[in-house]
Amino acid sequence: MKIKLMTLITFLTLTLFSSSATAATFSDVPNDHWAKDTIERAVDQGIIKGYPGNRFAPDEHVSVAAFFTMLSRAYQVPITPNNKKVEHWADPIYEAIEKYQYPFSKLQQKYINRWESKFLYRDRPITRTEVAEIIAGADGVNYRGDFAIHYILSKGYASGKLNGQTSILSYHGKSFLTRAEAVAFIEKLKTNGLKELRVRPQQPSDPKKLPPLPDNQFPDPKEGFLHEVLMNYPGYYVEPLHPNVNSMFRAIQREIIPAEKNGDDAKLELIIHFEDLTEFGDDFHGFKNEEDVRLGGLSSIVISDLENDNAVLIAIDTFRQFDIEPPPRFHEIIKEVMTSKLKKVVPYNGGQFIIVYQVSQLTISLQKK
Repeated sequence: MKIKLMTLITFLTLTLFSSSATAATFSDVPNDHWAKDTIERAVDQGIIKGYPGNRFAPDEHVSVAAFFTMLSRAYQVPITPNNKKVEHWADPIYEAIEKYQYPFSKLQQKYINRWESKFLYRDRPITRTEVAEIIAGADGVNYRGDFAIHYILSKGYASGKLNGQTSILSYHGKSFLTRAEAVAFIEKLKTNGLKELRVRPQQPSDPKKLPPLPDNQFPDPKEGFLHEVLMNYPGYYVEPLHPNVNSMFRAIQREIIPAEKNGDDAKLELIIHFEDLTEFGDDFHGFKNEEDVRLGGLSSIVISDLENDNAVLIAIDTFRQFDIEPPPRFHEIIKEVMTSKLKKVVPYNGGQFIIVYQVSQLTISLQKK
């Protein structure tokens, strides 16, 4: 029985796809395909295989589990068979990589409900932003969102989807990773200096230490300021609340207890609103510098996790980060509104705070004179 189980695990983990054809014989990888040589090398190295019928499907999306499998193979991470029941084909992969502390790599990240596969989290397509976060972690730093994209672009581990453009915008972080892109990512890692996988630190890395990008690019400075706040709160991250909305962010705890069917494993705690910047375009990343008037002022913070005192402390520190000093006893006043559910208006030097409890969340709005 033990021999049969080990054979099964080996088959599942080392045979992600069934065909052993090389890229030269794949019917859907023509000679002029941009990734033909890269695909051929990846197949020869055993990083990935094709489908029956001599197909590679270069434009097919890659799942989270499949990307971790390719990364593990490329860096020869030891996969140790054991006597545990294999619930998902990637269980041995996740056991091997969990020690690296990469995003989305914990064994317990499973969705269990009667409508969806309990391994939806592993089997959903991975985005290019999520790949950037994993690759940054593999290089021993802890960046999220545009900061992770900035990092891997500056290190030469990736390039934009548009020829001749190396920018956060051209990277297309919200797009799903394709099989051809996956093997190109991994080859760039190995050829541009990432010789071995490193453990990702638990604390977020300092955005001020990001290497420069061409044309003095940098991620949205508002996000950078929020990262600085969360440096003091282990386990918290900041990211845009909605794609292409440059005036709303959320501060969250990630990788706690997966609870949503859409693959979001975050426990939402704060939504941070800035003055609306949509007039500058959905994908506006064109800040000239951190003093640019288009940066938009902090306007309100919504706290959704009322039981966690850290959420209140993060809100107060966020105001201070943007040079808005809350009045004395502000922490106690917020707690009083949470208990009484009665609106409070609190004056301060530059205007007034309006604190409102509504639908199990607290909104702290700022009105300036």
